[in-house]
Amino acid sequence: MHLPTLLILNIALSVVVGLTLAYTANRRFKELYLWAGAIGIQALGYALGMLHGQIDDIWSIVLGNCAFAISLALMAEGIYHFQKNRPLRWLIWPPVLFTLVVFSIFINDMRARLLYGGLLLAVQIALVIWLLARRHRQTAGRGQYVMILGFLTALAGLALRVSLAINNTGPSTFLDPNHYFNLIFLGNMLSLLLVTVGAIMMVQERIQHALMASENRYRQLIESAQEGIFILIDERCIFANARATALLGIPEKQLLDSMLADLVDHADQPLMMMYRQARALGATHGQTYDVRLHTAHAGVRWFSISSVGLQWQGEDATLVFLSDIHERKLMEEQVRQLAYQDELTRLPNRRQFIDRLKQVLDLHRHVGGHLALMFIDLNKFKALNDEYGHHAGDQVLIEVAQRLREVVRTSDLVARLGGDEFVLLLQGLNEEASAAREQASQIANTLYKTLAEPYERIFSNETHLSITCTLSASIGIHLFKRTHKSAEILLKAADAAMYRAKKTPDNGVQFFDANDAV
Repeated sequence: MHLPTLLILNIALSVVVGLTLAYTANRRFKELYLWAGAIGIQALGYALGMLHGQIDDIWSIVLGNCAFAISLALMAEGIYHFQKNRPLRWLIWPPVLFTLVVFSIFINDMRARLLYGGLLLAVQIALVIWLLARRHRQTAGRGQYVMILGFLTALAGLALRVSLAINNTGPSTFLDPNHYFNLIFLGNMLSLLLVTVGAIMMVQERIQHALMASENRYRQLIESAQEGIFILIDERCIFANARATALLGIPEKQLLDSMLADLVDHADQPLMMMYRQARALGATHGQTYDVRLHTAHAGVRWFSISSVGLQWQGEDATLVFLSDIHERKLMEEQVRQLAYQDELTRLPNRRQFIDRLKQVLDLHRHVGGHLALMFIDLNKFKALNDEYGHHAGDQVLIEVAQRLREVVRTSDLVARLGGDEFVLLLQGLNEEASAAREQASQIANTLYKTLAEPYERIFSNETHLSITCTLSASIGIHLFKRTHKSAEILLKAADAAMYRAKKTPDNGVQFFDANDAV
């Protein structure tokens, strides 16, 4: 092959490879910049050598060969940097100075340049190979071996070059036709490709090794966590740590690809559904909520659940944290029964109802569907108390509470505000206002008829005889959705509708409208 053509190919390949390395480099891998610079300077050395006879020999011979020495020194610097060692510059850079001196002395002696220049480059290449070989056990992957193979190929070319000089069979000038030089330049191209591929592989393998180490550290943290941890994609479990399987008593294989929502107790399904809708809108980041889950070994238990969004293998996923709070909930329930429960009817009292209403309002602002508040007042209850005594009135209130429990849905919340006033929160009504109004109206009419049925076996304070009495109720309804009004204002609106119902004896169920005074 034509030697100048080989030189042009070497220059072009060096430029392309150098630019490729520079392009793929980043601040974390400074060695790629060093290696790219080394290959670029090698291209400069080839270019200066090709201009021999057209420019001064100081440039084409002395500086051209110094460029090759600088290129190998930068290669060594890059290897030191990759290995995170301080470079021994007293070992790396003296060959550059020796090259400058030797080629300045033998500028007109081709044989001496081939011999001494080849030996100096061989020493530098041997140093680079030694740097790679001495840390091969600490360097992950096979890229280092590809790079070593590339330098060994270059070393073989230099051995041929020195052999030509010793045997005095080399060309008289650098560009004279010579089959051995053709072979050397082809070997240089192969060496360049191997070194470049090895360098890229070394960096990629280090990145992969770091990612695997990081993943293992996070996995160890997750596995040793005291919380149950799940990763969900489209609500399906794709990962569960050991603590999660222990908390639920369900094997990992059974949890994978299952729906965590399927474990939620029926009573908490509406809350779970609202939370899932809010999470889909990105409105639950960092929020925590308490639900009952069915476990395989301990029945229904209370758990605290929180979640954050993340990317998992290129897909949108949810990281879910699960904590067992069953014992705490039992203790809280005992306290709540004292502070948040009506002692007579065992219904939630006003304080608990307001707290629960605020929680529902906070979550409901991000999802669709209507809510409805029903304010219920018993008509002529004071007359019943006056005639038969407070004991009889208490029995009626207990029976009213029981009837309310039987009529309302599991997702609804019923409470006693005090005296003969009860309140009901309807959740999960239709998105359409007319359909939601119809749903609320049906429930209210059912309640109205149920509460109007006779109350039997009520015992009077004075006579201790069983009596039967009949009461009616006035029901006010406030229908709303995604509101920023306070719980107290919403309750006053339902109360205002109830007072209008009291003034309309033939229709004991009324919806709030703008004409009602709040």
